[in-house]
Amino acid sequence: MKKILYTLLIITGLTSFSCKHYLDIQPIHSLTEVNALKDLATAKAAVGGVYATFQNDDWAGALYCGLASKAGFVRFNTVDYDMSYRQTTASSTWGSWYKSLNAANFAINGIAKLPESAVDNTTKNQLVAEGRCLRAWINANLLWNYTHWWAEDADAYGLLYRDEVVGLENIRKARISVGESYAKIYEDLDFAIANLPDFSSPRYVSKHFAKALKAKLLLYRGGYRNTATDLQTALILVNDILANHPASFNMEANLADVYTNAWDSKENLFVKYLENDGTRTTKGGYYYTYYLSQIGGNALPLPVGGVATAGLVYGLDWFSADPRWPVVTGPVRAAETWDNTMRFTFKKLARLGSYAGKLANPIDEKYAAYYFRFPELYLMKAELLARTGATVAQAIAPINEMRSKRTSPVLPALNPANQTELMDMIFKEIVTETFMENGSEFFAALRFQKDGQPWIVAIKNGKVLEVNKLCRPIPDPEMINNPLMQQNPDLN
Repeated sequence: MKKILYTLLIITGLTSFSCKHYLDIQPIHSLTEVNALKDLATAKAAVGGVYATFQNDDWAGALYCGLASKAGFVRFNTVDYDMSYRQTTASSTWGSWYKSLNAANFAINGIAKLPESAVDNTTKNQLVAEGRCLRAWINANLLWNYTHWWAEDADAYGLLYRDEVVGLENIRKARISVGESYAKIYEDLDFAIANLPDFSSPRYVSKHFAKALKAKLLLYRGGYRNTATDLQTALILVNDILANHPASFNMEANLADVYTNAWDSKENLFVKYLENDGTRTTKGGYYYTYYLSQIGGNALPLPVGGVATAGLVYGLDWFSADPRWPVVTGPVRAAETWDNTMRFTFKKLARLGSYAGKLANPIDEKYAAYYFRFPELYLMKAELLARTGATVAQAIAPINEMRSKRTSPVLPALNPANQTELMDMIFKEIVTETFMENGSEFFAALRFQKDGQPWIVAIKNGKVLEVNKLCRPIPDPEMINNPLMQQNPDLN
């Protein structure tokens, strides 16, 4: 029976979490009914514990380098590039994300039960809203990576939806439909939009982030399916954020400052922050701290005739001709102590590499995962306008506004001559601006078209797209221990 409580469902101890308004609160280390929430301090600690579960590679490079490989721009993960994953070889993200979901459900349900004598109703609603926004974020990632997120509402391959802490009594559960999955996520986001405060720090979710996440969910599916209602609703949300964002959330004039400042950049709406407790490089994950500088880039000096690709197998001509290329890439020392080789890689994420970063003065271990940055609002608006009947000039205007706000490097205005050029320019701008930061390039490669097929087909040299393999398989432990679970088609 103990075997049933495998890692992805056990309620494990949470790492310490202490920043901003959780500074003086010790986290709850054992989430059990015995250790129930009792007051404002334990309620805040429970919410803080959800953020603590994001401090690993499954919420950073392992996910986003995998999606960049899946899109076909790099081969950092061959299984993702080939979409050859199977039930027995599934990645660790499922278990990590359900651990986060457990923590969110513990916080939401526990706080909701607190009497007003313990926490006033306004504060309680805000804390529950924060928990529900975090649950929506977790479920959005599960949806995008493990379900038929692109499909019609009736499709059976939606979320394994859980809104309670998992134990022996409820480990067996069937998945819900795709339509039901979106409805559950939107319910959480709508509650968050109604009850969360405005943006104040990118280390925490906010009303603005809840709106942005809902817009992104609507765009990804609506853009793939050409669903006018979804696209129009997303555009309303994006316009609202652009019209009503605080000054502390805005564009940086100098792109280099975005990555130098990492989680402290004002461009971040939500970002993965790593606690400064001596474990930043470890929690930064394998891909950003090690792989990019040790394996993923080009060893320097280049051989005669060699080209600095930073690992790109497609799109080098787009990237290298773009003024942002020398800012986001550069030489980084190899990660091993015995290897003095410099490698040309995506320095915006690898920074100085794990070895040199620890020796720098000051130490550089700010391995942020950029879940949503301000430029994405302009990118989304341009695409949404293009998909909802705007003229070519109207649709490209948000991107040109975004580019005009960069003074370093200078980005010239784009002038597409027709609808085809417009859509290609928007797609390439999404890729070059957000590459390997939050998976945007993969989903864009599916909903944008090239010669009548998704761009991903052209990127992968005409390889036939197997739609059922757009998502990952449900991993073996879940399939073995949850007999009600149904595997995604063609992935067992």
